[in-house]
Amino acid sequence: MLQNDEDRTSLTTIADDEEAELDQMDEHFSLRQGAQSDDHSPTSTLDLATTKSIKTMKCPKPTKLTTTTTDLHTGHTKGALRQGVAPDLLSIECIGLISQYAAVGLVYGVLPSTITPFLTYYLNMEGTMTTSARALISIPWSFKVFIGVISDCIPLFGYRRRPYMVLGWSVTVVCLLMMAMSTIEAPYFPDPAMRNIKPIDYSPEMIQSLNKNAPSSGAKYIVLMMFATLGYLFADVAADAVVVEYAQREPEEIRGRTQTAIYTVRTLFNVLAQAITGFGLSSSDYGGSFEFGLSFPDAMLLLAIFCLPVIPMTWMYVREEVVKERQTFQKYIGELWGAIQSRAVYQVIAYSFLSGVFSGFTYVAQDPMTSYWVHATSFNLSLSSIFGSFVTVITLTMTGKYGLHWNWRTMQVVTMVSVIVLDAMCTMLVTWNIVRKQWFWLGVSVVEAVPDAVGFIISTYVVVELAGHGNEGAIYGLLTTVSNLGGPFALTLTKNVNAAFKVYNEDILNDTEEVRRDVTITILISYAMKLLALAFLPLLPRQKSEAQALKKLGGSSRWMGTLTISYLSFALVWAILTNLLGIFESTRCWVITGGCKE
Repeated sequence: MLQNDEDRTSLTTIADDEEAELDQMDEHFSLRQGAQSDDHSPTSTLDLATTKSIKTMKCPKPTKLTTTTTDLHTGHTKGALRQGVAPDLLSIECIGLISQYAAVGLVYGVLPSTITPFLTYYLNMEGTMTTSARALISIPWSFKVFIGVISDCIPLFGYRRRPYMVLGWSVTVVCLLMMAMSTIEAPYFPDPAMRNIKPIDYSPEMIQSLNKNAPSSGAKYIVLMMFATLGYLFADVAADAVVVEYAQREPEEIRGRTQTAIYTVRTLFNVLAQAITGFGLSSSDYGGSFEFGLSFPDAMLLLAIFCLPVIPMTWMYVREEVVKERQTFQKYIGELWGAIQSRAVYQVIAYSFLSGVFSGFTYVAQDPMTSYWVHATSFNLSLSSIFGSFVTVITLTMTGKYGLHWNWRTMQVVTMVSVIVLDAMCTMLVTWNIVRKQWFWLGVSVVEAVPDAVGFIISTYVVVELAGHGNEGAIYGLLTTVSNLGGPFALTLTKNVNAAFKVYNEDILNDTEEVRRDVTITILISYAMKLLALAFLPLLPRQKSEAQALKKLGGSSRWMGTLTISYLSFALVWAILTNLLGIFESTRCWVITGGCKE
């Protein structure tokens, strides 16, 4: 259907061109006739015959379409970066693509959210083990660029995207079903009220009733969640490449609409994921106060049921062209290396990484303040996450509807400064015990969703402008991986800087004037670092046209490409090491992992 529309648009252009040519020939013939009359030269029989035959020809004039005009020579819609008609968000091909992000939103939201209620409350696993779970679930995100290389370079059954989506979701569903069908241990505490009793006060009967096998049973679930994450990341990376292909078919005035739509859907389904864990895993065994709720296997089964239909939908609805000529890995890496040497790419990478490190700087007292000063419940924390997701959806929707042509730098400045001002009002009132209400404090995380959403969607807009044909997966994976690498650096810096202040759990519980002063200092340091992130804005193009100009005219530098690869490689190794070393008791107090209180 889309191809037919494109053909009809091109036919209209051709018919108009032919009509203009006929008029020009008719005018030219009249001029010749006048000239021949003036010099009394004889009229050409061939000219008369040709003209009569042409004038008697009537080319049917098709009805003019209101669709975007297609260039006859390039096949591109006006301002588009790729041949083809702009995708209709309600078409089958877009629905198939959007289903990928709906499923990603569910899995991405549920798996990390089960760590606290299931591994901590239910199984009573040590903090080092739950930290290991978070690390292992997040580590696959640092390999998006490598998954993108595989998807771009090694087609399966003639396709580069759909087979990897199907394979990825199959792995995820299998892992979810294995967790759903497994028999979980009884909870560590037979009576949830025992969590509020100090272990030194346990009676012999209480000690005997504890399920000592529960903590060790959690390891298999961590491994399965890690592989489930790796599975849906294969689907996510392949889908990202399709998004680039679709978005590059959009004319400049609406380019960015596709990314906004898919990430809005992903966030909406992330809200559903928070509801599953917030309402489902809130019984007393899982640290909640409800008398009803789902078990962990029930939640995994529900998640598998949601994800299973995505597998056939992927193959039937996602559209992609058959790879006619498979490029060699060596050629692909050469082209990717050439792209990284491009000023447009290495400049945007530098902005994404450096701004991510500074804007991700926080303060270690945030969680203890939530627990010991504000006394926020796990259910209210889930509700806060849900509201934050709604704010993200609204932000993405408004940006996609009204902000496609806003200055990207201005958007970052306005959102960052506004949130810091609002956040400071809240944190200072809580720190100095003026207002310590749950929702007054939890509202901060909801508001902070605004700059996060703006920064995220802008990064996707930039990727579409910079990605070339054939390396969409790798470029998209590279630029999104870079944004993920800033987090571990920021976290390690936060712990190192905060180590000199009295901001640990015991200090927060004491709640002295000195502690409040130190907490205030660490909060102000985090604000200063976030503001410093704005200093890197000159590296970010102002808009799509500037990104395209930078891509065409920015030139390239082998030295800058080498530097980019070097610091990204170091950052990737750093992310893996700090996550792994931070979960072991013997290494978690090392300086590179943030240290411990003396």
